[in-house]
Amino acid sequence: MPHTTMRPPVAVVAVLSLLLAMTSALVGAGPAGAATTDLALSRVYGGGGNTNAPYTNDYIEIFNRGSSAQSLAGLSLQYASSTGSGAFGANSGQLTELPDVSVPAGGYFLVQETAGGAVGAGLPTPDFTDATPINLSGTAGKVVLATGITTLGCNGSTTSPCDAGATTRIIDLLGYGNANYFEGAGAAPTLSSTTDAERRGAGCTDTNDNAADFQAVAPAPRNSASPVNPCGGGGTDTAPSVASSHRPTVRLTSPSERPWT
Repeated sequence: MPHTTMRPPVAVVAVLSLLLAMTSALVGAGPAGAATTDLALSRVYGGGGNTNAPYTNDYIEIFNRGSSAQSLAGLSLQYASSTGSGAFGANSGQLTELPDVSVPAGGYFLVQETAGGAVGAGLPTPDFTDATPINLSGTAGKVVLATGITTLGCNGSTTSPCDAGATTRIIDLLGYGNANYFEGAGAAPTLSSTTDAERRGAGCTDTNDNAADFQAVAPAPRNSASPVNPCGGGGTDTAPSVASSHRPTVRLTSPSERPWT
C-alpha cells in the first residue's frame, strides 16, 4: 500500500513561517537604542587653576579603544555633581557638544573645559575648546559621554534615577570621589589639584568598573597629536550597565565643587 504524505493546512504553514521569522529577528536584535561604541573617557581633571595645579584648565580626554575610526558627531560630554540634585547636562555650563570629527583607532581627543584660576600652564593644544566650559569639581563628580546633545534629564541618584531612555544614551560613565553614580563596584578615586582620573592601560582597560579601571595620577593630558595606542584585539565595548546608587552595580554623587582656592 503506497505511503501517503500528510501536508499541513496552508494556514498552519503560514503561521509557522511568521513565527519563525519573528524569532529570527528577535535573536539577531540587540537592546533597543543601546549605545555601543569603542569610545571611552580616558582622563578627567577638575583641578585646573587651583593651588598647586600643573594646568590652568580642567579637561576631559576621550580615547578610541577600537580598531577603526569613531565619529564624535552628535555626541556630548555631560557633567553632574557627585551627590547633588542637578541633572547631567542641565545647562550649557554642564554640557559640551562635541564637533563633527573622527578619532582614529588608538587615538586621543582632548577637550578643554573651564579655567579655575591662574595657577599652572596651558594645556597641550586642545582638540576642542568648549565656549561654555564645564566647571568640574576637583575632587568628586560624575561625567558621561553620551549620544545626543540634550540633557539626560537625570543624575543617576535614587531621587533622580536614569530611566532606560537615558541609560541607553550613555556610552561611558565616570563617577569619581564620593560620586553616587558610577560603573561597577565603586567610583574612581578622589582627585585633587595634582591628580586626574586616568583609565589604566593608557585608555585600553575597560571592565565597566570605575574603581578598577581608573587610577589617580599626575595630570598628563593627551591630544590628537599624541602617539596612537592600539588596544590588542580592538575594543568591542558595549554600553555600560548603569543604575542608581541603591543598585549594587552602580552609584552616583554631587558637589564638593572646587573645595580649595
